[in-house]
Amino acid sequence: MALLSSPAVHWARLPGRVPYLGYFWRLFTSVRFALILIVIQAVGFFLGVIISQAPQEIAFNPQDYAAWVESQARPRFGVFTNLFFLLGLFDVFHAVWFRASLALLFVAIIICTTNRFPAIYQSTIKAKPTVNEGFLRTSKHRAHFRLAVDLDTLVAALRQRRFTVTLTQGQDRTHLYADKHAWAKYATFISHLGLILFLTAGFLTNAFGYQRFLIIPDDHSQPIYPVFHAEQMQVLNEGFTVEYYEDGRPKDYYSNLVIYKDGKEAARGQIRVNQPMDFGDFRFHQNSFGPTVKLDIATTSGQRLLSENMVLGQAFGNVPFDLVTIPTTEINAVVALVEGNTTTDIRGGAFIRGGQEPALAVMGFAGDTPGQPAFTLRLRPGETQERAGLRVTFQGTGFFSGVVARKDPGATFVWLGAALFVPAVWTTFWFARRRLWLQVAGDEVRLAGMADRFVDLGREIAELVSAVGHPVESEDGPPDRMPLGTERPLVLAEAAG
Repeated sequence: MALLSSPAVHWARLPGRVPYLGYFWRLFTSVRFALILIVIQAVGFFLGVIISQAPQEIAFNPQDYAAWVESQARPRFGVFTNLFFLLGLFDVFHAVWFRASLALLFVAIIICTTNRFPAIYQSTIKAKPTVNEGFLRTSKHRAHFRLAVDLDTLVAALRQRRFTVTLTQGQDRTHLYADKHAWAKYATFISHLGLILFLTAGFLTNAFGYQRFLIIPDDHSQPIYPVFHAEQMQVLNEGFTVEYYEDGRPKDYYSNLVIYKDGKEAARGQIRVNQPMDFGDFRFHQNSFGPTVKLDIATTSGQRLLSENMVLGQAFGNVPFDLVTIPTTEINAVVALVEGNTTTDIRGGAFIRGGQEPALAVMGFAGDTPGQPAFTLRLRPGETQERAGLRVTFQGTGFFSGVVARKDPGATFVWLGAALFVPAVWTTFWFARRRLWLQVAGDEVRLAGMADRFVDLGREIAELVSAVGHPVESEDGPPDRMPLGTERPLVLAEAAG
């Protein structure tokens, strides 16, 4: 790729009169500098995957962020937690060093592309049709042969191989310049534009994107933003449905969503795993599902304290559970689905395991002090029991839908970048450029060629020679036998021009 190549034309000479500008230009056209930036980005993406990242909704709240680090990160990373915090590794994609390297790579691609354009333009539009004798005798790819056909047949053979041929008549010889796929050299600029679009997408997603995972029980709603926001929306789950194969594996599951904005219904639709719903700048994806329990708690005198469709968001082994504080009391309760707790075999909305009917365990503890529970209940759907002045009713089981709400302003640029980058890279390799210079004196021909490293130009030259003539024994030595300081570097530069 052109980003990782040394340009033949050094634009650093042009701004040389401005202090430090030449150094800046050379730095940003350096292969080593580009590789360093790419490695930094790769390491950043790797760390962002293997290290737990702080949820986006708390990343910009210092107090919530610090609390998350203490509760979630420190138990896992121990003595390295403070170092990771200072380096921004719990929010890698918003870290200063990651954003700075992304911006520098963006600038480097633009400067390197600009720096390469004059050389490529010079070699395609203004290529010299003739070279001197030194280049013909010392080029890596060269041939010396006698024609068995006339000049017109030689030109036809080149054109048959899709070369564009230019003839220049000298005093006692004819010069042919054959160029194949010269236009493909410009694909490097298209691939660089694709890279620029990729980086633009990364910046836009990083700076302006947003994502939140919503756990929404049936007939409940959740806000997209956890705090007040000008673009706040409510997502209502009107109902979750799951269908199963006979062996218990999920066959299909989907949610019916309604989006409310400014208190009014703005959109509704159905989402599946591979069929998201779009509204405004957001896309809503079906991500997961799980069990909920419908629980009512009141005093024995009839005062309702709690009526909730609880999401059992934690698990002990195969037992899903969660914690709840009963209002107006000092009782904290553990609520667990101890039977029928699997989501792999669900019939009619009831969680069944081995033919068991769902059973709910409720253990109440007085205050925050661990010890013997104040009461323990085991309930079947529709059953009510009383303990410790409380009336507890298990209404049954239900579902929650796990929905990802994503705002990604860079997504369009990713697709545009891919649409440019992939075909451009394919063009660069599939339509690699070849150039041939031929000097014809009578029936004697000297040929020299240049092509990209991955092209077997020697084989192609040999096939051409066998088609139009036969080789001549040459006394020319290989290129490395040329004395230092001879004309070879000059003629190579002239040929490249």
